[in-house]
Amino acid sequence: MTLDAIRSQSGYSLISLADPLSVAEHAGLSLQQPESEERVSAIITEATKVLAPHTTGVCLAPDVGFSAVVELPKTVGVVFELSDMVRAKDPLTVPVLAQTWGVEQTRNNYGLAKLELYYNPQEEDARSKKQMVIELADYCRHEGIAFIIDLVLYLETAKEKYQAQFLELQLDSIQELQEYCDLILLEYPVDPLSAVTLTAGLDIPWLVSGRGVAYEVFKEQVRVSLESGAQGYVMTSQLLPDEVPHEQRSSEHVSNFFATTARDRVIELERIVEEVAEQV
Repeated sequence: MTLDAIRSQSGYSLISLADPLSVAEHAGLSLQQPESEERVSAIITEATKVLAPHTTGVCLAPDVGFSAVVELPKTVGVVFELSDMVRAKDPLTVPVLAQTWGVEQTRNNYGLAKLELYYNPQEEDARSKKQMVIELADYCRHEGIAFIIDLVLYLETAKEKYQAQFLELQLDSIQELQEYCDLILLEYPVDPLSAVTLTAGLDIPWLVSGRGVAYEVFKEQVRVSLESGAQGYVMTSQLLPDEVPHEQRSSEHVSNFFATTARDRVIELERIVEEVAEQV
């Protein structure tokens, strides 16, 4: 499958439901329990049914979420996460791939492949991580499917505190990795000028990622990024409710949030993409 499967004339409007750990946490569930895993899978399937019609593509973790594929409209593509999303990650180590899913399964199910990659070009394991990217990219090209890198720049300090360093490391990272992927997902690079700089440094399309950003902030980042050369966005944590005490968490609360607030947010961002596309 090519990028056309997740793109409209206006660009890319993606949502990520590929973090079952976060869904479970907000629902007060544990993926260590089979019945809880089934419930989380059902929540993700329900969310896909509600949200997918307002997107161009949905990212899923097939280990806990493959059942959601049946709810995708024919006009909406699917992106399968290759890394293990059911266990906590160590950003300093080479990504652990999903045990029951890979590039071949992605191709057989008409999907695109994505790798969530915590990366810093100066870290000890940077070479090993890059080698994994190269091998996965070669495999995807052999199988005829697009390969997407979800780049999470790993810093020991907040990016807002070291803006110049963040942009420099982000630019170094994309220069090292962009030749091995067809599309790259990037955190917002602090300001509009930096977003323009990213666009100028890339030979492939990029989307702004909402990882860990409040919705109202992300909404503005999407607009600025699109005006600065990004071709779309991927919505992540904005799809989930704010943190509440554990005793107040429930699967019903999360499902209701997907059906109401998250749906409204997805529709609003879809409109922003269309508005900016009309202005270009």
